[in-house]
Amino acid sequence: MKDGSENRDGYYRQSRPEIARLITGKPARILEVGCANGAFRENIAWPCEYAGVEPFAEAARAARERGLTVYEGVYQAVAEEIPAGHFDLIVCNDVIEHMADPWAFLADIQTKLADGGALIGSVPNVRYLSNVAGLLFLRDWRYAEAGVLDRTHLRFFTVKSLRRLLETCGYAVEVLRPSGPDRFRWIKRLLTPFFWPFGTDLLYMQIAFRAVPKA
Repeated sequence: MKDGSENRDGYYRQSRPEIARLITGKPARILEVGCANGAFRENIAWPCEYAGVEPFAEAARAARERGLTVYEGVYQAVAEEIPAGHFDLIVCNDVIEHMADPWAFLADIQTKLADGGALIGSVPNVRYLSNVAGLLFLRDWRYAEAGVLDRTHLRFFTVKSLRRLLETCGYAVEVLRPSGPDRFRWIKRLLTPFFWPFGTDLLYMQIAFRAVPKA
């Protein structure tokens, strides 16, 4: 969910299988906020109703071609069009950090969940090693076109602060862990013993979560 001014191929093509592994069961009605071109849909191998929210016209068009029902616009602009109490699963990959008011967003999106529904997704990890190194050794906080310090990010999270946000907004956290692309997993496993004293989250650019409304 960036500003549309530069090439978005990477943004469009991320199917995020590491986040799909957080899905339990076979939810029949799924909503993805920030669905891009619908690539995450590739992880869903069963018949279901699949809808997305996407602010960029090019991506929204591509998502429709994949069979998604798309609410085109930022979430706040289309929220009233999205049925309440309807979805068994809501996916928010790299969305919350773009919200000026993530508390209001998380409270509102909860109203779209059916009984027994779950929220899954990811946010960038501000404790990622390269980011921490920049602060400690370069004494700098340099925004970029992509990554943890993407210039469109409005909020920054650690594992602890994301848990606090979700719990404050009325969710019970079922899964909360550092995450990243599958292709780097074996390297991170090798490095884990060396980073254990400082926190192994330093090795991961993302934080993955699954949460449900509190009883």
